[in-house]
Amino acid sequence: MSFRSRRLDAVTAASVLLILLCLFPRAHGAKYPSESTRDILLGVLEDVPPTYAGDSNTRQVRVVFRKSGQEWKALPSDCPDMACLERIAAQYPPEVVWTIAFDGRKLGEVTAWTPKEFSLYSHIGLQEIVSTGPVPTVGKRSSDFAGFASEAAYRPLVAISQPFYADPEAWKPAPQSAEHVKLLRRAFRQQFPHLCKALKEDEATLKPFAYADENIHVVKSYGSSRGWTVAGLHLEGATDCQDTEQGFALSDPWFVIEPENSVQFLGQDIWLVDAGDYDNDGRSELIFAVAGYNRGGYRIFYDDFQKHASFEYSYH
Repeated sequence: MSFRSRRLDAVTAASVLLILLCLFPRAHGAKYPSESTRDILLGVLEDVPPTYAGDSNTRQVRVVFRKSGQEWKALPSDCPDMACLERIAAQYPPEVVWTIAFDGRKLGEVTAWTPKEFSLYSHIGLQEIVSTGPVPTVGKRSSDFAGFASEAAYRPLVAISQPFYADPEAWKPAPQSAEHVKLLRRAFRQQFPHLCKALKEDEATLKPFAYADENIHVVKSYGSSRGWTVAGLHLEGATDCQDTEQGFALSDPWFVIEPENSVQFLGQDIWLVDAGDYDNDGRSELIFAVAGYNRGGYRIFYDDFQKHASFEYSYH
């Protein structure tokens, strides 16, 4: 073959490649790093409240974590200004076919696209569902899943880019023994040694809250087949004495009890969404929703609660 022929073949190949790129561009111009496309992506199928009064809720998938190597990492979510909202979408996958799961079972699949930019701080990571099939739901809309927006919503459901949704540790609702309740109440006091309560006649004034152990209630608790426990506790009327806003009640804190009965604090303003082996390593991860004042997002705990990653955003 002559040099001229080889040169023509190279030009022809380049032309064909250019045509293909024009015909099949990356969705919405997103520039998701090619080395990350092999990672396992974890999202949450949400019932997103309307932006404007009179509109309806929309079902969208929020991309929140990816498994990179041995670690779960949160996708970028901290935007200080609107310019960031325009740029940050390029760091998200352009299109994903999601497996939707709950309680170790597959509920269906959806395909979703990332927009060119996110319009609101609370919309960071949201993908539009473009598939035409049914979108899975569990139960009815409830204020239990409303978050800071205070709009009744469907339960969030885990979305996985790979069909890894089984829960080998079989996390289920479980009542707590008297011994575990005692351990949890002790951990609560250690985590919150000084609490206050607002005066009935003047809610802006706080006074020290002397409460009994019996006033600390286990409101939610789950156990695994390996002997681990997670539980949310509630103390009615309690306020952080350092609360500068004066009036926000103490959010229900969550703790984990290891099989050897040691207790670890997991956080406040969270609640358990689901558990599953989302990276197919034989152990379950736990996904919690973050639902605080002007805050939303998700937190994943893994490697027997030794590690976690947080995806959080503000509403304004």
